[in-house]
Amino acid sequence: MRDGSPLDVPIMQFAWDRDAGMHAYLGEKPKEAREKRKEDELVSIAKDIFTRKQFLTYVELCGQLQELLDVKERTAKSYIRFMREKEIILKDPSNQSYFIIGIL
Repeated sequence: MRDGSPLDVPIMQFAWDRDAGMHAYLGEKPKEAREKRKEDELVSIAKDIFTRKQFLTYVELCGQLQELLDVKERTAKSYIRFMREKEIILKDPSNQSYFIIGIL
């Protein structure tokens, strides 16, 4: 996943197979599990970012995500869009140029 997002990688499931005496591949977890994992990770990252600074511009937030997650700008922007959809982050009502942490 050279240019992909680590939070979008499918979660593979393995379990012990007594008959075979080894672990066996059970397939991928459902998309819902992957989305929940992505949401949980981004909530944690947002909390970390906003403990340092209460208000961030879009550009600042994008830069923070790129730095912390080691992703490209396009991926960071998709994370911002995801966080806005899930209300992890919100536009500041007093200044629409800034983002603030959502109600978690």
